[in-house]
Amino acid sequence: MENKILKETVKEKVSILIVDDHTLFRQGLRRILESEESFEVMGEAADGNEAIKMAKALNPKIILMDISMPHLNGIDATHKIKRQLPDTYIILLTMHEDLFLVDEGLKMGASGYVLKKSVDREMIDAIFQVRCGQTYMPTIHTRAEKSTVSISSYDDLSLREKEILRMLANGMTNKEISEYLCISINTVETHRKNLMKKLKLHNLSEIIKYSMIHGIIQK
Repeated sequence: MENKILKETVKEKVSILIVDDHTLFRQGLRRILESEESFEVMGEAADGNEAIKMAKALNPKIILMDISMPHLNGIDATHKIKRQLPDTYIILLTMHEDLFLVDEGLKMGASGYVLKKSVDREMIDAIFQVRCGQTYMPTIHTRAEKSTVSISSYDDLSLREKEILRMLANGMTNKEISEYLCISINTVETHRKNLMKKLKLHNLSEIIKYSMIHGIIQK
């Protein structure tokens, strides 16, 4: 009943951009969306940089944004797009429930998220809700089950520390991070020491384990 009301509220076609680095997933999601007459899929992008360019060119009403992508991830792409196109709604796509990165995406302006395993059941409802100005969370939403200490510790990190945490967890060395961020190796090492102290981690293997448990990188 609620979905019917939302459909009636949306009078014009909802223009959509799909952003995901897996071609088969994009194609499958496109088929689901095209089964709904109220939706118009305007295009597909395979990474964050491509998403930014296509968003500026197409100005879609909704962007379905994968969180984990090469070159530029969905969190950073969301931040850049929302600054340029504040009226565009972004729904994050993720493999895992209750990710810390989902929280980051919401802070950057995303209007909700959908688990990839549930797109066939939840995506259409999610789009209608977000299009009407609501925030969409999955039916099975376990955010309250997080450790309060873990949330607090992660939230205590600066944006730069979170960025370096992701890079370390994805296998980048201090030197590679230094070159990528255009900062000195000493600065990288300082951020690394600070984030490890805040998270009570002692070595790289613990950084990777922490990141996998909390969804900062995929298992």
